[in-house]
Amino acid sequence: GMGGVGKTTLAKVFYNSICNEYEGACFISNVRKASNQDKGRIFLQQKILSDALGVQKIKLDSVEKGIHTIKANLSAKKVLIVLDDVDKIEQLKELAGGCDWFGLGSRIIVTTRDKHLLVSHQIRRIYEMEMMNDRESLELFCRNAFKMSTPARNYEDLSNRAIRYGKGLPLAFKVLG
Repeated sequence: GMGGVGKTTLAKVFYNSICNEYEGACFISNVRKASNQDKGRIFLQQKILSDALGVQKIKLDSVEKGIHTIKANLSAKKVLIVLDDVDKIEQLKELAGGCDWFGLGSRIIVTTRDKHLLVSHQIRRIYEMEMMNDRESLELFCRNAFKMSTPARNYEDLSNRAIRYGKGLPLAFKVLG
């Protein structure tokens, strides 16, 4: 889905509601940004391993070693991994290469603006985020602006202008509110 539509927020809520059902869990925010840092991809692999295994410090020398270590250590574990804001197929290949990397019942959730990445990585279930309708937009704006679900008295026109300006993007209504 488009930026600001609520992909990360939905993924966090979902992760927090089910993470206790897994032997290990890891939520990686901003994969795009982190993987562009020096040794960022190795850092992300280390984070997956340390969070999913509950181990403090895991040291990897290379991305290839990380791939091997993830497969070797997580292939028999039921894990939940969220990869947020993925923008390159290499990130998926290096962090969640295939179903055989993780144990039975594992769930890998990926948020991205690019549906093609998911399709090309053969991800089976794709949920496309939709924009909010006017009623939902108004309620979210009002909750942020007035701490209630409807516009404050004498602010109806301003609220409706904010709804038109925000064009169904939850992040816009939080900021405008």
